[in-house]
Amino acid sequence: MGEAEGLLEVACAAMAQGDPEACRKALESFAAEVGREPLDPESRAACERQLTRLRGLALAALEGLDSARAWLRDLSALLGGLDVYDRGGRQRVTTALSARAQRF
Repeated sequence: MGEAEGLLEVACAAMAQGDPEACRKALESFAAEVGREPLDPESRAACERQLTRLRGLALAALEGLDSARAWLRDLSALLGGLDVYDRGGRQRVTTALSARAQRF
């Protein structure tokens, strides 16, 4: 495995661990490495496979975030808002959600 492939492996591992900053840094290093030394056909194919894997991981992370947002939106609508409190019981964040429509 070449250095460029290794950097993509690091980027994939970072994405899987939920560390977007480490993933970004690995991708920037990958781009710099490829700029200094172009890939041979074998390395290029390996890097394309890693990039496809990274894209799948990124899409899965995005779907997870979208699902969590939808869950919070549904929960907030059901409860009429989500307030956040610190460990001492003081309210830290108040949501200003519109009142639920009620039918009689």
